[in-house]
This record gives sequence, C-alpha cells and structure tokens, in this order.
Amino acid sequence: MFEKPDTGFDLRDARHVPLDDLPDAAYASEEERGEKDSPLDHPDIVARYARLLGVFQDELARQADNRQQQARDEDFYDGIQWREEDAAALRERGQVPLVYNVIATSINWIIGTEKRGRTDYKILPRRKEAGKAANRKTQLMKYLSDINRSPFHRSRAFEDCTKVGVGWMEEGVQQPEDGETVYDRYESWRNILWDSACTEQDISDCRYLFRFKWVDLDVAEAMFPERAGLLRMSARASNDWEIDDYGDDASDSQERLNETSHYRNAVTTYQRERVRIIEAWHKVNEDVEKMRGGDFNGEIYDPENPAPGHQADIEENRAYPVTIPRSMRMRVSIFCVSGMLWDGPSPYRHNSYPFTPIWCYRRGRDKLPYGVIRNLRDMQEDINKRASKALHIISTNKTIMDEGAVDDIDEFREEVARPDAVIIKKPNKMLEINADRELAPAHLEMMSRSIAMIQQISGVTDENLGRQTNASSGKAITARQEQGGLATTLIFDNLRFAVQVHGEKLLSAIEQFYSEEKQFRITNMRNTPEYITINDGDPDNDIVRTKADFVIGEEDWRNTIRQAQNEELFALLQQLAPVAPQIAMVMLDLIVEGMDIASRDELVKRIRQVTGMRDPDAEEPTPEEIAAEKAKQEQAAIQQRAQMAAIAKDEADAALKQSSAQKNMASMGKEQAQAQQILASMSGQNVNTQKAALEAALLALSQPLAVPVADSILHESSFMSRTEGEEDARQAAIMQAEQQQQAEQQAAEQQAMQQQQEQQQQQEQPGAGLPPPQQ
Repeated sequence: MFEKPDTGFDLRDARHVPLDDLPDAAYASEEERGEKDSPLDHPDIVARYARLLGVFQDELARQADNRQQQARDEDFYDGIQWREEDAAALRERGQVPLVYNVIATSINWIIGTEKRGRTDYKILPRRKEAGKAANRKTQLMKYLSDINRSPFHRSRAFEDCTKVGVGWMEEGVQQPEDGETVYDRYESWRNILWDSACTEQDISDCRYLFRFKWVDLDVAEAMFPERAGLLRMSARASNDWEIDDYGDDASDSQERLNETSHYRNAVTTYQRERVRIIEAWHKVNEDVEKMRGGDFNGEIYDPENPAPGHQADIEENRAYPVTIPRSMRMRVSIFCVSGMLWDGPSPYRHNSYPFTPIWCYRRGRDKLPYGVIRNLRDMQEDINKRASKALHIISTNKTIMDEGAVDDIDEFREEVARPDAVIIKKPNKMLEINADRELAPAHLEMMSRSIAMIQQISGVTDENLGRQTNASSGKAITARQEQGGLATTLIFDNLRFAVQVHGEKLLSAIEQFYSEEKQFRITNMRNTPEYITINDGDPDNDIVRTKADFVIGEEDWRNTIRQAQNEELFALLQQLAPVAPQIAMVMLDLIVEGMDIASRDELVKRIRQVTGMRDPDAEEPTPEEIAAEKAKQEQAAIQQRAQMAAIAKDEADAALKQSSAQKNMASMGKEQAQAQQILASMSGQNVNTQKAALEAALLALSQPLAVPVADSILHESSFMSRTEGEEDARQAAIMQAEQQQQAEQQAAEQQAMQQQQEQQQQQEQPGAGLPPPQQ
C-alpha cells in the first residue's frame, strides 16, 4: 500500500454519505493495480470516483425498501406468494400452501393490450424543403426497429412497468461490427438507480443515473484491458462467493445462485470469477458551446468536429454557436468497486440520459414507483390463505372426545381418515367428529369477495377478459369494458409519453451518427422489399443536414374502445348508404383504416383508387395521382364542351322555330291589314254602299226570315264583317303567344333531358360524381 496522494483533498470528505472506508484498491500501488501513469489515477478522477461511489451507495440505501417491495411484487406475478416462514408453518400443521394466482390474469390482460395496440410513428420536417429527407429518416427508423426488435424490447419494459412500477428503455451507439450503429433495447429495472429527488417523468431534472451489472472477469478485462489489475482486485471477493456491499437482493438475487455453482472434479475446482461494473451518467457544471437558432437550436456544438447540419446552419446564417457558462453537461463514468475504469463526456448531442423510464404509479411522498400488483397483494394473500384453510377443513377430520373414549388412539386416527370409517367408542364418553366443518363455506365466500375486489381495483373486469357476466345487452358489456379501459388509461398514457421521449433521443442519435452513405431494405406487410439509399449526394436523401421531429401516432391504445368506435361508424355508414351513397363512399377508406384487420393498408389504397380520395397524410401528390387528375380534368373539359354544344344546338332549334312562328304571324297580320284597308276604303268612299247597307238593314228588320239566307249568301261569297276581322286578329295573337310558349318549354325539356343523361354517364364511370379530391 502506498500513501494517499497529497492533493489537499480528502477522499472520504468528498463522499456525500457516511461510508466507513473506501475500497483498499483506491490507494493500491501501481504494481498492485498493474497499470502505470494512467490518467484515470489523477487526483481529480480519483475524487470523482469516490464521490460517485458514495452517491451510488447512498441512493441504494434510499431506495432499498421500495426495491425490496418491487422484487416481492414480481414474485407475486411469478406465483411466489408465500413467505417461507408462513409456508413452513402451514406444512408443519399439515396444510398445503395453495397459490391461486388471480392477479396474473389481470396483469396479463394489461400486458397483452399493449402488445395488441402497438402504435405507429412518423418523422416530420421542421422546414418544407426537408420533407423528403424526413421521409428517409422515417424509413431508416422503421428499418432499425426491425433489426433491433424494438417492439419486443418495449413490451418487456412495459411488463416491468406494470409489475413493479418502472421499466427502462435504452438507446445507444455501438461498433459497426457489432450490428447497426444505433440500437435501442430493454434494460432491467434491477440494474438501474436514479436520483430519487427528481420529479419529472422524463427525468430531465435528474442529476445522476446508475446502471450496474455483474460481468465475467475475462469479459471485463477485454473491455478495459488497461485496468485489468483493478478488475482482478474487485473480483477477489467474488472468488470466495461473497457479495460485496454495493448491491441489494434485487440486483444480486441471480448472482447469489452462483454460490452453489462450483464445478469440481478430481483435478480442479472451477469457480466463475465475476466483477460488478457500475456505469454512472451524471451532470456537471461546465462551460458548454451550444447552437443558437436554426434547426439544431440547443444542441452541443463541437468546434473541432462540427456536425454537417450545424455547419450548414452557420453558413446560411440561420444559427451561430454561443458559449453557455456553467451549463449542465452530461458525462459518463464507468468504475468498479476498486477504481475508475473510464471517464469522459457523453457522446450524444442531445445531452440527455440514454435511458428512458416507463412509469406506472409513483408515490406522492417520495416519487418512488410501484406497479399494479402492489395494491393487490393483500387480497391475493387473503385468497391463498382462505383457500388453503378451506381445503384443510374439508379434507381433514377434527375430533373432540373425552379421554378414554377409544381404546387405541392411533387405530382411531387411521379409521377416522377412511371415507367408510366405523368408530367404536366407549359408553358415556363424548366423541364429536368434523367440528367446525361449517367454517369452510365462509372461507370460500370471503375468497370470492377478494377475487372480485382484485378485479375492481385493477380495472380488469370479466367483460374485458371475455367472460360471461350478468351484463346481457351489448351496451352494458361495452360500458363495463370502457370502465376497465379507463382504469388503466394512466398506465398507457405514461407508455405513450415514454415512447415519445425515447423516439426523440433515438432520432437525434440517427441524425448524429448516420452520416455515411448507406443502403437498407424495408418491407411492407406482405414482405415486399424496397431498397432505400441515404447520404448518396442527393439533397433529398441527406439525413444529417436537417433536423426533424419524432411524432407518435394518435391511434387509440385500447382495443375494445377502438372496436366500439368502428361499430358506431359502421352503423352510421349503413344509415347513410341508402340516402346519401356519395357520402358513404368517401367515408369508407377512413373506416377501414381504423380496423384491426390483415391487409388493411392495401384495402385502403384500393378503396381510394376507386373513389378518387387522396391519402390525408400525403404532403404532395404522387405521379399516378397527378396523371389521374390530369386525365380527369381532360375528361371534364370534354364533357363540358359536349354540354355547351348540346345547349347551343337546342337554343338554335328554338330560335329557328320562334323565327318561323314570327314570320307566319307577320304574314297573317299583313293580310288582315290589307283586307281591313280595302273594306275601310270601300265603306269610306262609297256612300251608296252605306246607303244600301242601311236599306238592307231595314229590310232585314222587316223581313227577319230572310236574314239567315242573306248571311249564307254573304258567307259563301267570302264576305268578312269588321267584327269578324277583329275577332280573327285577337285569335291570331293568342295563337302566336301559345306557340312561343310551347317552343320555350320544349327547349327547356330537351336541355333537362340532356343533363340527366350526362349525370347517368358520370355515375356509371368509376370515381365519377364524387366531390373533388382533397388537396
């Protein structure tokens, strides 16, 4: 051992918790550690290691009780529901410690709902000209989701969230030979400690976060070859299978199984050497240079190796770097209980923790998490105890008798255990069998009430599970299903928030580390491949020079409510189809889009091709849509010209008929005028004629029988009186008006018939007669 470095700084004072001693390796010699002149042995780094180790142990002590309860919550789901001392006491009394795992069904329903309701996402650009690049980012994220099996990792984290109160997702960067550069995966809650003073759901106000794992010594030495000596010193205690003081039962339960895993033979005894490695992400106050303005506002700027997007914003005067004094900068330190293994700034531009929590419930007094099981444990224990007690009462015979009631007590026990037992007792001696047998139904009744209470508290009712209940009508069943869905809404809302935060970090890592040209394959639901190339020199394929936003889809997570909504839409569609088929057609694609059926996207695509509706999420029309719209416009122009030609023809025919009628009326009027002029001249110039007329009138009055004969003679000689001429003129005017009205009515009827024929032709054509497509 060598003396402590004389830095004027006591390592024990640097700790913020009362530890008895630092590990001896903190003051070990270079020869003992196997290293020479390592920067990690600088006094500042050693002081940082001591502080982090102390904070880690302090946080472990703060969360120890809740972590123990979390481990017990998980045991309840796994059917480990009896305390060992209670189970031993039951076995000693001859009882069986039964386990009726009722809560597992409720938990499985919540977990299964998440698996069936996985949502989608998209990447939206911050500027219009970056739309195609954002589409490439969406395709790349979906490719990485397939390669990294992201939905399954998210489901594992959600399982932890439901059971113990918190689940963790991690995004990170790895070497290309280990897989895709950016990965995201699940991390066990047992390996994570965080600042218990933080209150934000995205842990943005958290000062530190620890991940700690047991690693094989040879693997650890391969990861940190320059610190192999420290690692071997830390693994010494493990060689004797003694767990160190820097863990708890939750993190070390699996490791303790190694205490009995020694391999021995006649030659040697193999012991698996293990070392605990602690990874600390923590914020420190440093002068940090950040981007101000532009798409990358707030990101850390590296003047030695500026990002292409940062440099582009600076060159185009959209942003500029500024130095923020004493800003919070994320750092990462990796150490074992013997000393520091690695230390440096965070490699991520987003300057956030690479771990994202999914919370279930958090206690108000200290913000520590707990899951659905925590509030159900007492009822589950009651179920098990009452079931065990009722079975014991039913399957055993209790006997109360006077001393000496039977001759041989052992023989009596064997006989009374038989179903056809014959008991011989002595006279005047009391012997009562099956005492307290009536208590069994009471235990079973209380057990049933506890089962019902579990459903009530968890929110997972029999209707959600598909079981038959007293709810007979469809509305009653749907109402109870919605009640169960609302009881779990908070959990799924927290999951949605976590997916949003995790997606933002993942997108930032993609924009940071995928700067080289890359080709990858994506597939649709029928596994048809499509090959995409990024960063090939085409600005539309450049994903690092622009910033985009991760937006989670608004699809409903609750399967039963989504089905109820679709049923209501279908009912509305059936009502609209007979009276307004056009409205029903434009609604059909949206209804099918909300259904949980196979080939849903293909069905929606085909329906929109028939109806002419566009995808509401499409920013720009596709070439096929542009060609179809052009053809539609040309067809509409042709139809419009045909309509105008038909109208012009009808108007010409009507005008011709009206002109002919006017000519006929003019000719008749001219003839009548000439006749009247002749008669007027005759009556005005020939007084003798007038005199003769008067004499004829007097004669007619004196000879009335001769008047009809005279009228006939005048009529046969084509004589027309003035009265008859005026009447004929009036009748001619009436006839002319009627002919003109009939001509106008005939033209209107022909025009209406032409329009009706054109509408029928449009309805027979696919997609015709519908509103114009949405722009």
